[in-house]
Parts: sequence; structure tokens; C-alpha cells
Amino acid sequence: MARPEEVILDASVIVKWFTDEEGSDKARRIRDRHVAGLVTIMSADLALYEVVNALRYNPGFDANDVGRICRDLMDLEMDLVTPTEELLERAAKNAYNYDISAYDAYYLGLAELLGSKIVTADKEFYRKARRSRLIDFLGETED
Repeated sequence: MARPEEVILDASVIVKWFTDEEGSDKARRIRDRHVAGLVTIMSADLALYEVVNALRYNPGFDANDVGRICRDLMDLEMDLVTPTEELLERAAKNAYNYDISAYDAYYLGLAELLGSKIVTADKEFYRKARRSRLIDFLGETED
């Protein structure tokens, strides 16, 4: 049996699983494909903190909602990658090379190490990092 395709999602895509905004349907289809075993979602462990923070400041969510979402995220069993020296060094270089935040650069370093692509819903991150050829914009990806 073939291994499922791997895709790296940043927090901007994961947040869309829990909100109704542009791209949410497409983001949920990626999640559903993961649940069905058709794709493996990978991300930086940093994404969990970013998602919780984004939802904390979304007026549509209260502490109970965010707590439930935390449980839901853990139940999905995404492959979460913790920092290594090599990954952090790549992130630092990418932050300078692409003029992006260290957070975004971490995802890019992860894509480099794993040989996978990132899917993002962050237009600015995509614009700055697309020359790496390791990033796809959620609005332009196929399901």
C-alpha cells in the first residue's frame, strides 16, 4: 500500500477549519482527506500555539470553544515537528533570505528538510516565499 501524500500546513490554513471565511471549505477538505488516510498533514508544533492565539482573539470564540478546539486538534494526530538545531538554523536563514517572520521561515525550513510543500492562506508569506517553489497558496491548490 502506498504511503499517503504529505502536506505541510501552516496555522493560517488550520485556523480555517474552525472559521467560516474564504478558503475554509478548501482547508476542511484537506483535513478530511487526512482523516480518511489519503493525505498526511504535517506541521510545526508552533502551529498549535498560533491557532490557539488566533482563535483567542477571534470574538466568535470563548475559552470553552478554544479548549474544545485544542482537543479536536490533538485528536487529528497530525505529524507535528518539534525544533531541531538544523531546522532552527534553516528558519533563521530563510527569515533573512525571504524577508519573512521567523515563524513563517520555520515552516519553510520544514518543507526544505522534508521535501514537501507548504500550503498557506497567508498571502504575504506566499508572495515573499513563492520563489522557493516550496509553497502553495490555499486558493490555488487542488483538493
